[in-house]
Amino acid sequence: MSAAPAPVTQVANPADRLPELSRLAALLARNVLDAQIAGQPVPEQQIRSLLDAALLLEEYGVELPSLLGQIMHGAAQPRPPAPEPTRPTGEEDLDAGRLAWLLRPFQSSKG
Repeated sequence: MSAAPAPVTQVANPADRLPELSRLAALLARNVLDAQIAGQPVPEQQIRSLLDAALLLEEYGVELPSLLGQIMHGAAQPRPPAPEPTRPTGEEDLDAGRLAWLLRPFQSSKG
């Protein structure tokens, strides 16, 4: 037996999902900053997701959540090489997955 594919929901206007994108980006940004404070590695996929979210929010004229703004500002600063990334925990995986799911309609609408 194979699992049925997840249903695809069509969104009339992807911009209607920007508040949810902003909320999830803020949650993921908090997780990333918490990991940095604790000296834990941050998975590259989480950083990429935050960058994608920031670019989309800016493109649509939505103000970045403050924690995401801090990360974006910090990303502009040169950093020493990071240790090898580790697999994210289940909760971080869910946040990154939700964020990636929210970004899908924007990818096809900007094509």
